[in-house]
Amino acid sequence: MLSRLRRSATAALPQYMAQAGGSLRIDGLGKRFGALAALDGLSLTLGEGEVVSVTGPSGAGKSTLARLVSGLERPSTGQIHLNGADFGTLPTQARRVSHMFESYALYPTRTVAENVMSPLNAPTSLGRWTAEDKRRRSDEVLALTEMGHLRDRLPSQLSGGQKQRVALCRALVQDPSVFVLDEPIGHLDAKLRHKLRGDIRRRQKRLPQGTLWLTPDGIEAMAVADRMVVLVDGVVQQIGTPDDVFAKPANVRVARLIGDPAMNVVGVRITGGARPMLTIGEGVAAPISQDFFDRIAPHARDGRVSLGLRPSMLRVVPADAEPAGADRLPVTVYAVEPLGKFTLVSVEAGGERIRVKTAADSTWRPGQPVLLALDAAAVLCFDAESGALLMS
Repeated sequence: MLSRLRRSATAALPQYMAQAGGSLRIDGLGKRFGALAALDGLSLTLGEGEVVSVTGPSGAGKSTLARLVSGLERPSTGQIHLNGADFGTLPTQARRVSHMFESYALYPTRTVAENVMSPLNAPTSLGRWTAEDKRRRSDEVLALTEMGHLRDRLPSQLSGGQKQRVALCRALVQDPSVFVLDEPIGHLDAKLRHKLRGDIRRRQKRLPQGTLWLTPDGIEAMAVADRMVVLVDGVVQQIGTPDDVFAKPANVRVARLIGDPAMNVVGVRITGGARPMLTIGEGVAAPISQDFFDRIAPHARDGRVSLGLRPSMLRVVPADAEPAGADRLPVTVYAVEPLGKFTLVSVEAGGERIRVKTAADSTWRPGQPVLLALDAAAVLCFDAESGALLMS
């Protein structure tokens, strides 16, 4: 009976199956659900062995992109090609996409090892793997994720993080056309998450397949990727290397997503004259140097501009520090967060809160009046209305 079922399933498969590995090209991909544009005009190439991360807040369109690549959704616009051949018209089972779902989708009656090997036993893989191959491949990914000692457990006997690792192993064990990993390590403890970022990236770089890594964590997206895509509300905000996206965020939306912590973006007014002034928020004003004024004034619109201030490039100094003067704003300490290797201090001025990375042994306390020292050379300027990067 089982052999007849297998023969029937194999006969039902499409005659054309996508090859393992290659270059994926996405052109103008869009998906609408009624009036809602979940994804709008995304274009992207994914080369062999390349890891491209897609990051953005909840609802940005990351999972929609994953489902479109896998064939679980049909695009409203755009095309997908694998090695130059039309990929988007293939049925789901013919695409051979290794898709790790955010929801895990484990088989509850199968052990960890059986769940991991399930894609290798699927009709699309019949005859491709020997029993020894299956065991070897599953042992490799279970060891990678530190799950080998739990291979005989059922999903009901696992924690949430362990279930996520089983789902990750089931995706990594395959030899697909492309890997699509939807939040693959988001529910793991910090130590294991940091370890697996490097381990999985190293593994994927050696394979002929490209990897799409979807995550809302901007730091994770930077750590694993050759290139990264920043999505907000279904629209691509920026595509570039992690270094480029961090150093030159295309707009305010990107700036507020990328970094640890992310960049402060503060609306200010500037005035020139014998004593240039900067006003932040609700009327907190301070003198600025002529160099500072000359750097940002060309980008101001009617005296208004949004400044991008990296937490690592700011300093908190005592209110009575000498020499007092330009490029130091009077602020008040709002919160202090000791984080071991550094302390994160939030200061407040004119209703605006600004985060600053300070020394681990900082002694600042909430409510304390201090000065925020700015570095003119490290400030970015964004358009006050559109939010686009104007100067870096």
